[in-house]
Amino acid sequence: MQSEEQRLCGLDAKVVFGETMARIAKDDSLLTVVVSDYGRRLNLDAMREELPSAFVQCGIAEQSQVEVASALANEGFHVLAPSYATFITSRVLDQVRVMLGMMRSPVVLVGLSAGCEAGALGASHMALEDLACMRTIPGMTVVCPADNVELASVLEELAAAPRPAYVRVSQYGTDACLHAQGMQRAFGKAEVLREATDGQVAILATGPLAGEAVQAADLLAREGMAASVTEFAVVKPLDTEALDALSGKRLVVTVEDHGVQGGFGSAVAEYLSGVEGAPRVLRLGMPDEYLDADTPRHLLERAGLTADGIARQVGEALA
Repeated sequence: MQSEEQRLCGLDAKVVFGETMARIAKDDSLLTVVVSDYGRRLNLDAMREELPSAFVQCGIAEQSQVEVASALANEGFHVLAPSYATFITSRVLDQVRVMLGMMRSPVVLVGLSAGCEAGALGASHMALEDLACMRTIPGMTVVCPADNVELASVLEELAAAPRPAYVRVSQYGTDACLHAQGMQRAFGKAEVLREATDGQVAILATGPLAGEAVQAADLLAREGMAASVTEFAVVKPLDTEALDALSGKRLVVTVEDHGVQGGFGSAVAEYLSGVEGAPRVLRLGMPDEYLDADTPRHLLERAGLTADGIARQVGEALA
């Protein structure tokens, strides 16, 4: 019989968002979802039946979306604001800086189709700079769930305890379920997915490419190279205790479906640069350029972010 976790992992992330909002709405009368046209794609009918006033439509106007969300959050509502990841971060950066940063409005921004998930629509819809934008806002919590089980858990956590936050949602296929047994760690803590006590390589991943990182570790093991894999769902604030535990490793490899500049790898490198004797860091991410439209899988393959590509680059770094 299929478990609830397996069922969630087999769904589109947007369906999971709507299901989670409906579940929260049953117990939280303050829940509010503010959208910018995109709401019709988010499976929100059940939430709207439970809480008809919880849905606010701003039209194709993401800057207004953040302003309305901020005003409602400041009045005590538990507000989530979803849209395409590239639009809810870079297009609204000034509003986010002032309202979520300076004013500390407890709005949870949800960036959908992040990374190169929307690659077929071209560079304008690929969100490859969103982590860099959100990481620079003081006080922001930045989260990249690895699968739909983690996504639902993160949304429930942030709806129950609102704060200025960005949840980055990207999904490449519906077969990866890293949390088939449910969530095994506290919010904000890194999770070891593959142990390699005596290995000299530590692979750190955020978002759905954590699944590719696990497969890459399996490929490396066949070549006699032991590599641990740790998932960091929360990019800011980083679990620095988990990074401190990497002392003695020969190589730390970061993996993300974000531009190699300014994202998770940069956050790890920034921290380790202040740690005496820290291991070398190899940052794997999307290239520092605007990419032509293509399928997400082809874009990941060309960037070396599939299991084969990750394993190959680790092997080359150790040669």
